[in-house]
Amino acid sequence: MKTNVFKFILPAFAILLAVGFAFATEHTTVAQEAHYFLPGQGWQSTTVEDECYQGSSIPCEYNGIQLYSEPDFASIQLRKP
Repeated sequence: MKTNVFKFILPAFAILLAVGFAFATEHTTVAQEAHYFLPGQGWQSTTVEDECYQGSSIPCEYNGIQLYSEPDFASIQLRKP
């Protein structure tokens, strides 16, 4: 009798735990700060998505303006895959 109860309850409990943990996890995104230069206004900063990083092929832009990692033209241009 005990083995029949364990054969039913333990898998059901494991499934309930798995479903509970699946909803308990959360996806966090890290906001990355980028900088761009506006003539007459100077350097401005904005947040960009995670896929903007250094050393790829497509430039990351904000309203058509190239984004940089630091507020300086000598800094690295941000790009996305």
